[in-house]
Amino acid sequence: PLKLHCEVCSVVSSSGQMLGQAAGPEIDHSSCIWRMNNAPTRGFEHDVGHRTTLRVVSHTSVPLLLQRPQYFFGQANDTVYVVWGPLRNMRKDGKGIVYNMLRQAVEKYPQARIYLTTEERMNYCDMVFKKETGKDR
Repeated sequence: PLKLHCEVCSVVSSSGQMLGQAAGPEIDHSSCIWRMNNAPTRGFEHDVGHRTTLRVVSHTSVPLLLQRPQYFFGQANDTVYVVWGPLRNMRKDGKGIVYNMLRQAVEKYPQARIYLTTEERMNYCDMVFKKETGKDR
């Protein structure tokens, strides 16, 4: 299980609305900084900060991370990755395409801290999503 201890947490949007806000220093002052998918920081530090504690990644964004593996998983990166997705992509029996990609990334970057959501947690999130939106994910 993943355990984080955060006193002040910043959840940073990947939208263009962050540009020009000069929020980088305030964001970096937080004890934990969450980002989504492959949202960039390099070149945007003044607006979005440069630190990342946790990155929540959709199964559809994993290939985008793997296009720049040194940037996302390299030695100087202590980010924790939490990857979520449907069981068909995350299954561990050799048939889960995203799981297989992540496994290869961990073999190449053994210091990478990658966690997967459980099937039970995905089912719970799907239920909450449907309850909130009325739509099946």
